[in-house]
Amino acid sequence: MSQSEMEKIKAIIDDYRQYKIKFIQFVKLCELVISQERLLEIELKEANDASMLLRVMDALVLIKFSMIFNLDNVPLGKVEFIKMDELDDRKHELVFSLYFNKLGNILESISDTFSNRRIYDEHDIPYVMHQFLQRYLHTLKMKEPTQSKKES
Repeated sequence: MSQSEMEKIKAIIDDYRQYKIKFIQFVKLCELVISQERLLEIELKEANDASMLLRVMDALVLIKFSMIFNLDNVPLGKVEFIKMDELDDRKHELVFSLYFNKLGNILESISDTFSNRRIYDEHDIPYVMHQFLQRYLHTLKMKEPTQSKKES
């Protein structure tokens, strides 16, 4: 293996570690906000360095970290909020996603390049939680019956 390949491998691993450290900070700040604000219907079930499991209004929500590349091949951190179906693994539902750049700026989509909000800033955690909860509440709305069910 050439030295340049090894350097590329090390750069990818270093990028991943930098993004993961920011996610770990995010998890710790979420824990802090949940406990300090006494958010009784949001309970931290477990946390590790790549995911966090919450019980939100009696449903499990997995918050997981990954690294992706945008269309310009720039790495981004990705945080997914997934509502878990405890009875059927096939019915897990992606509720909300956010992205963040190397500086920790929260991006609404992979094409965004700047934001004043940071994933590791305690003042921006309530913003993220509010965005998630808005989308989470939308998942609780009654779904319209399909056309075939209407005809029955």
